[in-house]
Amino acid sequence: MQGKSIIILLLCGVQANTVAKKHHHHKHHHHVDNATAAQTSSEPKKEEQILSKMKTLETELAKKEEAVKGVVTKGRIEVNGPLPADFATKFAQGTAKATGADAKEVKVVETNPVSGGGDVVEVVFEAPADVVKAVEDQAADPDSKLATGSLKEFLVAKEAAEATPVQEKGIDVDTEMPYGELEPFGREDTAQELTESSIKESDEMVDQLERAEVAEEKRAVFRALTRLRGAAITSFDGVARSQTGNIDEYNKTHKWRKTHPLHHLADEESDISKWAFPDNADF
Repeated sequence: MQGKSIIILLLCGVQANTVAKKHHHHKHHHHVDNATAAQTSSEPKKEEQILSKMKTLETELAKKEEAVKGVVTKGRIEVNGPLPADFATKFAQGTAKATGADAKEVKVVETNPVSGGGDVVEVVFEAPADVVKAVEDQAADPDSKLATGSLKEFLVAKEAAEATPVQEKGIDVDTEMPYGELEPFGREDTAQELTESSIKESDEMVDQLERAEVAEEKRAVFRALTRLRGAAITSFDGVARSQTGNIDEYNKTHKWRKTHPLHHLADEESDISKWAFPDNADF
């Protein structure tokens, strides 16, 4: 937009200069010599060249602006805190409604409290360049669509709290109680946070109970199988020992040589009187 304004001003200056020269030329026509006439005839050509260059420059600037519109950039604005848990969603929706942009293109990157600013919070967000500029401009204007829309409480300065009117009982209730920096009860964002926290803790409790049940089942099954394995091994060991014991006992009571006597040649030839010096030997 700034480039277009400069071009318009230049065009206006060129046109005014052209009119003045033409008027001056008409007034003193009888004093113009041949050289001046030649120079005057060349001036319209120069003016046409300048106008053509300006139009080309204007077209290029328009193209650059269109290209920049789609580029995502970061913007920064300061808002009133504290911010609710769903501020990012509210900010995207409010920005889309005020600027005509797509809410999906607006994203809150971070929020930082401003030092010495009380409840003032700096919001860093990402959006197309034209949306960022529109948001920054409208955030500074209290009468803009952004400041008068759903983000009004975050962009417009908070008014001084007024005392609650006297009730029927005649008691004044002051909303500014000296309770430090405690947040007021009953806020929607606080209730939402507590609800989400309760759901999260309940889910974690159920998950822990499931993990504990699985661990106990594994321990019990492993113990039972270990006991069964021990009993089986003990039983097989007993069978093996009994069988080997029976074999040893049978060998002790049943000798094969007693039921199957052996005739040793040494025993049969041990009596030398029979075979070495027989009585009927013929000498």
